[in-house]
Amino acid sequence: MRIDVIDTVAGFDAVRDNWDQVYRDDPDAQHFLSWTWLRDFLGHRGRWFVLALRERERDAPYVAFLPLRLLTKLDEQSGLFYDEIVMGGNYSADYTGLIVMPGYEQKAIAGFAAYLKQQNWTHLRLEHFSGPPERRDKIIQALQGPLVMFRDNALASHDNIDNTICPVVFLPASWDDYLDQKMSSQTRQKLRRFLRKLDGDEGYRITMATPETIDRDLTILFDFWRTRWTERKGLERTERLINSTREMLMDCFKSGTLDVPVFWFGEQPLGALANIVDRPKKTILFYITGRDENWKTPSPGLMLHGYCIRRAIEDGFLFYDFLRGNEPYKYVFGADERRISYTLFRTRDGRNLGGVLHPRSVNYVYEQALEMYRKGEKGKAEIVFTQVLQSSPGHPGAEFGLANLLFERGKLTEALAAYQLLLERTAEPLPIALRLGDTQLALKLYEDAALTFHRIGEQAPHVVQARYKEGIALIAARRFTQAETVLAAIRDIHTDDPAAIPYTEFASVALGRLRQHIAALEADEQIPEGMMGLPGKRGGEKRRPRMH
Repeated sequence: MRIDVIDTVAGFDAVRDNWDQVYRDDPDAQHFLSWTWLRDFLGHRGRWFVLALRERERDAPYVAFLPLRLLTKLDEQSGLFYDEIVMGGNYSADYTGLIVMPGYEQKAIAGFAAYLKQQNWTHLRLEHFSGPPERRDKIIQALQGPLVMFRDNALASHDNIDNTICPVVFLPASWDDYLDQKMSSQTRQKLRRFLRKLDGDEGYRITMATPETIDRDLTILFDFWRTRWTERKGLERTERLINSTREMLMDCFKSGTLDVPVFWFGEQPLGALANIVDRPKKTILFYITGRDENWKTPSPGLMLHGYCIRRAIEDGFLFYDFLRGNEPYKYVFGADERRISYTLFRTRDGRNLGGVLHPRSVNYVYEQALEMYRKGEKGKAEIVFTQVLQSSPGHPGAEFGLANLLFERGKLTEALAAYQLLLERTAEPLPIALRLGDTQLALKLYEDAALTFHRIGEQAPHVVQARYKEGIALIAARRFTQAETVLAAIRDIHTDDPAAIPYTEFASVALGRLRQHIAALEADEQIPEGMMGLPGKRGGEKRRPRMH
């Protein structure tokens, strides 16, 4: 068997037909592992990858897929970053896992586990993991070892709701059979009475979202939901959940896999549902609801779910899935239980396997080091630049960052050597060369600095900063005529770079002073000491340590 890694949208698009076939043939596959749902969800996120298993023969189709994402976090105590691998749909999907053709499960688990054991991570989170219990047991057996331990990681909600339990209604062939087989006599009578109100002319109605009403209908739903949950979850978290959920549901609507029924009395909305529609698996997945908490009867929740179950039976669906959580109201509709699992794998030493960052997180961590540097957190930045170099030897940005820290701490000789070494092997030398020239100025290596800035000017004539600093270095080297020529030429450089403006002004001031000093020389006068204090002698402003 062979494992390929799919980590681009184009690559994901290319396997759609293959993915759809595996999805149809896997009896345990569910909508959050469908190509359609994952294509939209992963498209909004970075650092995702899919493990794909196939036979080694040329052009053999894939027989299993495991979608994953990489998250990187900071250990505040050590100052180092570490990596977590999570399931591809985590934080939006109620179910996660893998899909696999019948007969290939053992090979898929063995292959995926072997691959993951070679990756760099501290935590591997199999959360909301669906499928037969034996599948989880096999994965645990394949992943645990001397370097890795595991534990059940399921957490109860504030209301002691068990989120490993997923109530599901198995739908019979007819609505009358459903009422007789799944509901208590009292609830059956109540639902029939309520639906007669809906079917009659009593002012009640249920509308289904259309392209013209979807924004309005989701706003109604989330306004109700916000009222219900803001006090408990907090305003910031509530709005964050609403924004991410709305994005996901709109993707579902655009792909034709979302129903949003809204229950009305006249023009007053009383409640709304968002149901994801999985036609290949003949399943309706109830995702989120909101209702008017002050409206008592008829119950918006009972009306909406009853209406949607009746509609699902009429359309030939087999399951009405209430997803995670064993809230009591779900059992009113005759639900049975499925189980999902939450398993956390963790390295025994609390560090990434292999002791280095995951290759997919190196650039992310480098960006975090730059942000620390910009904020003035130089000690933290040094730790992280060093970690990047340990994980990716020769990383030019991290080396540049460490060299800049040497310069700013006054370790000029070490900084000079670091810049010179970097300059020899970088494809984008400009920022390094500028810093090298600044260091040479600071070390009073004026001839060397003038040469460095001159070379920058030849390669990038629009960089006014380099021209100006060349002039300063020439003045310091007492090559006044050449300095005058360089500074005077700056007036003729035309650039839209706003960073050039102050250097153009500095050059004008320096040129005026220089000409006074040259005139003084010609008059056999001494050059005043203040001449050597022109702006920019030690490099001017600080530059962030980024390779451009």
